[in-house]
Formats: sequence, structure tokens, C-alpha cells
Amino acid sequence: MPPSAESPAPSPRVAAAVARLRSAGERLTPARYAVLHVVDAADLADEHLTAEQIGTRVADVEPSVHRATVYRTLTALVETGVLSHVHLGGTATVYHLTEPPPAEQHEHDAHDHGHAHVQCHVCGRVLDVAPDVFDEVAARLRADLGFTLDTGHAALLGRCRDCRTP
Repeated sequence: MPPSAESPAPSPRVAAAVARLRSAGERLTPARYAVLHVVDAADLADEHLTAEQIGTRVADVEPSVHRATVYRTLTALVETGVLSHVHLGGTATVYHLTEPPPAEQHEHDAHDHGHAHVQCHVCGRVLDVAPDVFDEVAARLRADLGFTLDTGHAALLGRCRDCRTP
């Protein structure tokens, strides 16, 4: 599904991801292109899609791509750094497009895609938060334990404002 004369131009984020894949010597297959578009659309809609949900949406736009290919594609795109995955409470893992790393970033943001996640363990809602929210915690863990925090890899669990008991 690489762009054709009748398909719309890719978003700047998808175009950047494609350029990063090509510069790494990776091929741009129809499955990769479809996954990039689905994940980009989900990111722009502030959705957090699992591999299964991505597979369903890819099947809607590119029916020739087998579900197993979507799973392999997600793994390959995470390994190349074009996508990141975040583990939510339970067994869910969601995916985001990554941004090329800026020249200067916080140490604990090194593998992040621009935001961190918190999840309500009551209703399951996932909220995006700026990674600098965790700067003090990251500094304390580094100073006290020599531990480097990766805020982009897993969501912190708690209760959202709607599920808190008064």
C-alpha cells in the first residue's frame, strides 16, 4: 500500500517514519505502510490501540495483509525504533509512532515517544502525561538506587478522578 496516484499523501509523521525505515535499509511493505497509517490515525485521535485492534483496522484498509503479518510488522517496527509499545495494567500492550530522538532529551525519555501513560485500574482509562511529570521521581531513583527510569515503557496504575472515592 505504498502511496499511489489516488491515495492521499502520508501525514508528516508517517512520512518521517518511512524516511527513518528507508535510512535504516528497511523495506516499506504494504503491511508496514498500513500499520503506520493505522497507528498514526490512532495517535492523532488520542487512542491507545492493542495489536489486535491494529490488526482489525489494518484488515479494513488492506484486506490482503494477514493478521500474523501485522503482529510480525509491529515487532519489526518496534525493533527499528519507528514504533514504541507501552505495557498497560494486565496484559495489554499498546503502540505509538515514535518521534526521531531530539539532540537533547531527559535520560529517562530516551525510548519515549513524547509522553508517558497512567492508567486507572478501576475503569481502565489511559491518560497521556508529559514525561517531565516524573522528573523528580526519576532523579530520586537515580540518586538513591542508580536506577534509570523509562517512563515510556509501562503505564503507572492508580485511580482516575472519576473513580476516586470522595
